[in-house]
Amino acid sequence: MKKGFTLSEIVIVMAIIALLMTSGISLIIQYRGMSARLEVVTNLHSAKLMVEGIVRSTNRVSEANIISRIQQLSEYPGFEEVTVVSVDATSVGDTPTKRVFRVVLKDERVSREEEFYVYRFDPYAE
Repeated sequence: MKKGFTLSEIVIVMAIIALLMTSGISLIIQYRGMSARLEVVTNLHSAKLMVEGIVRSTNRVSEANIISRIQQLSEYPGFEEVTVVSVDATSVGDTPTKRVFRVVLKDERVSREEEFYVYRFDPYAE
């Protein structure tokens, strides 16, 4: 009785291992790409929530105030590439107490823009 493996058995096992490795590597590459896209979406969503909080809670909110606060956000990891494209405020009706802010944010890494609107009722506005 001979001990050991034949050459064909070793080649077949190596081919199976190589096949498993290549499929595993392609899955890892796919997951990394999905993770990067998810990070961009999450960062833009977090910046959007921050802008909504600024608009709704800050007294005498202005376009310049929103822009400066978002620029401060770029000091934190993951937000370095989030920039403000535009901030516009429009009064609703004839009164300055009701305003709608149109904000456009952009993630420079992937050139993705997010546009959203925030309604603000400020009873202390003049």
